[in-house]
Amino acid sequence: MASINTNANAMSGLRMLNMTQTSLSKTQSMLETGLKVNSAKDAPATFVIAQGMRSEIGALGAIGEGIAFGEATIGVAMAGATEILKQLSELETLATQAQNDGLDDAILSAQAVEVLAQITAITAGSEFNGVNLINNAGTDVLTVPTDLAGSTMTYTATNLDATTLSLTTDFSDATNIGIALTNIAAAQTTVGNALTAIGTFASRLESQGEFTQLLTDTMKEGLGVLVDADMAAVAAELTALQTKEQLNIQSLSIANQAPQSILALFR
Repeated sequence: MASINTNANAMSGLRMLNMTQTSLSKTQSMLETGLKVNSAKDAPATFVIAQGMRSEIGALGAIGEGIAFGEATIGVAMAGATEILKQLSELETLATQAQNDGLDDAILSAQAVEVLAQITAITAGSEFNGVNLINNAGTDVLTVPTDLAGSTMTYTATNLDATTLSLTTDFSDATNIGIALTNIAAAQTTVGNALTAIGTFASRLESQGEFTQLLTDTMKEGLGVLVDADMAAVAAELTALQTKEQLNIQSLSIANQAPQSILALFR
């Protein structure tokens, strides 16, 4: 039946055009954002999971920053302890030289005083962002977050200053020189132990940092699988939908012209 009030073909054509344009809009959105799931209406369950993963990735980023801060802090302490060990070697050389009768003990003692002053300066200056791990025993504690469960790694400061190491500079006689050498040997052991502990902690931090980065990358890859669009497929689909849209428009145009044929009956 021909009718000018109801054009079923036109309504069908319009419906198909609207569906095509809706699909085209979604495809263009994927092309613009690179995401197949850009909001909850695209895939509610997937979107919620993706948001949770994004939150965890952000938290892992903060943990990575904390580990980097810890590595910098422990690195400063390691450099300071290493330099103190070098200064102790120089101090040992001066004390040993003082055992020779041909050298001026007073000059050697004066040089030793300068070495102790340098050790004091090193311990005081081995600070990073307000934390000094070789000069504030029992006060400064380096706490580094390691995972999303709230676990941490801690390193407690020790004292490696000249006073704590009981270093002396009196080379006036054999007895005092012997005391100085004994104290130097004990100080070398103390600093060596501290350097071992610092190095071990630094190695743990490095390993934890690498694991955190690996975990972050893995989660990003998983997130991509959930929400990233296949851009090659999107491009192909866009071309197909654009072609389909043109055909829908042409079909709707033909359907809209059908009632005009009724006019021929009145001529």
